[in-house]
Amino acid sequence: MTFGIGTPYTKGAGYFVNDKNLRTRQEADVQVCAHCGAVIKMQEWKRGGAWCAQEMKPLCLSCGKRSQLFGCEPMMKKIEQAFEAQMRFAKLQKDAGPDEPVPQQLIFTGSR
Repeated sequence: MTFGIGTPYTKGAGYFVNDKNLRTRQEADVQVCAHCGAVIKMQEWKRGGAWCAQEMKPLCLSCGKRSQLFGCEPMMKKIEQAFEAQMRFAKLQKDAGPDEPVPQQLIFTGSR
């Protein structure tokens, strides 16, 4: 008979230690959200976190709410979609644009 000791679902988890001083020291098992890559403290997650049944991995609270509406959206899929969109844009720019590369436009955010 085997027993699981510690936080559930921590296989392959990292370990967080905040050792600024001994009075406010924090320790926790951590994993990353399968959908956005956010760091999840597993002790807080087990009280009300979400779970992706398709990937069998924990999700942060915001991705858990989003997955109820849109289903499983893995982080690697989002990265691949962004890369493919960038490649399509570069090909379009090459096919329709001049021989010289188009200079990047500045994006103004309101801060200096």
